[in-house]
Amino acid sequence: MWFEITLALMLLLVALLYVYLTYRYRYWLRHGVIYVKPTPIVGNLGPLLRMQSASAHMMQTIYNYSAAQDRPFVGIYIFHRPALLLRDPELIKRILSKDFPKFSNRFLNTDYYGDPLASRNLFFLKNPHWKEVRSKLTPFFTSWKMKQMFPLVEEVGLNLNEYLLKMPLNGENSFQLELKELCALYTTDVIATVAFGIQANSFKYPNGEFRRNGREIFNFSTTRALMFRVVFFLPYLMPYLGLKVVSTKQTEFLRSTMNPILKEREESGIKRHDLIDILIELKNQSKTQSRQDDLKFEGDVLVAQAALFFTAGFESTSATMSFALYELAKNPEMQERLRKEIRDALNESRGEISQQIIESLEYMQMIIDETLRLYPPVPFLDRECSLPKGQSYPLEPFHSFAIPAGMPVYTPVYALHMDPKYFPQPHEFQPERFSPERKKLITPYTYMPFGLGPHACIGERFTMLQAKIGLLNFLRNHRVTLGEKSVKNIKLDPKAIILQPQGGIHLNVVRDPLKC
Repeated sequence: MWFEITLALMLLLVALLYVYLTYRYRYWLRHGVIYVKPTPIVGNLGPLLRMQSASAHMMQTIYNYSAAQDRPFVGIYIFHRPALLLRDPELIKRILSKDFPKFSNRFLNTDYYGDPLASRNLFFLKNPHWKEVRSKLTPFFTSWKMKQMFPLVEEVGLNLNEYLLKMPLNGENSFQLELKELCALYTTDVIATVAFGIQANSFKYPNGEFRRNGREIFNFSTTRALMFRVVFFLPYLMPYLGLKVVSTKQTEFLRSTMNPILKEREESGIKRHDLIDILIELKNQSKTQSRQDDLKFEGDVLVAQAALFFTAGFESTSATMSFALYELAKNPEMQERLRKEIRDALNESRGEISQQIIESLEYMQMIIDETLRLYPPVPFLDRECSLPKGQSYPLEPFHSFAIPAGMPVYTPVYALHMDPKYFPQPHEFQPERFSPERKKLITPYTYMPFGLGPHACIGERFTMLQAKIGLLNFLRNHRVTLGEKSVKNIKLDPKAIILQPQGGIHLNVVRDPLKC
């Protein structure tokens, strides 16, 4: 009898689940919105959850859905939850910029109490805390601060050049390297000196604490890949599953590194024009302000901002540099044009590298811009309708539908970058798209490697600075060619939510000093 009762209850639960999902999956049909047919339970995330498709390609497939080609957006399902994927640049502008206060929060999230260094940093914070922290960190990225930080970054760039010059050569005056890891050694040292005020010496100690912990954060094992899928698409489950973006081990590393440095610098009063100076200033300001909430600029809130610079700062730039070098290896005439630009600039400055020299490298800027079009670090942007519960955001004149509070809204950055309507022959590496004359003709809100609007990446200017210094110091004495391990076309890692090359980027590096 108990068996029959149990079986009946299970059948009832299955029937109720079927009725519930059927109703949920008719949401877009009821609202007259073109949508991509979902798969039960997973919605439109099947290829991503099975790790058969990179997030960039999954979003691109939805963006290119044939029935939505003339529509400003398309309906999708994040598991059982309705969401929108935007297609029209004007609508994207409204969501990201014009009506930003109504979409000021990202949909992704982590556990505020169980994952303090992730949840309290600028990337994860929600309004109004996000706005306050953003405004206080913005001075770190002014032109004046970039000028003050330039010597710190340039010192690491010189270390990169020296490291390459010490590499043993084969009979062809060259050597093989995995470029993603090499560039990560460089960017890790940059972030260590600029954000933490210390010398990590990653070129000498490639398995040192800084590089080892950075490598682990972006090592997308199957378990960690699934965790990031929860962060982005089921964020409300993070506290219940006990998952962490910054693991306990990495949290302790960052705390044990950052807190003594803050204490030492506070006591000594030494200024290095780095992030530590900004954080100490925030801490001192907060002592004179009374607060009713728990966002106090001390302890983990300060360490969390350093954690963000540590993770986002080294990964995005190292990826951009290695992708750029890969494309230059495939296009040797472009590489020679860039090296000539570097040689002419160094001749003019008598071999000295200055911020003015870096900013004068017009073709290098074009190379980086086109690299970021093909390989945007974050292939999609997520927002949620941040209106009070019960309110909605009307989409007229695009559609009669109104976005309800809490609904996720996605901007498919990679898909827009690869749309031939905006970028003809999108799979070809064409830096001329970003010449000063042609750059003005790009349709607004179709190119956004760092996002756009108030939530755009705060570190864009710094990323550009360290990428240019790194590429200059790499190419001043070396050039890259395709080698035995080089792939014909980059394959994106389907486990990674961010954009990463599967298997790394292997190139042949040729010793070829510029005649300055």
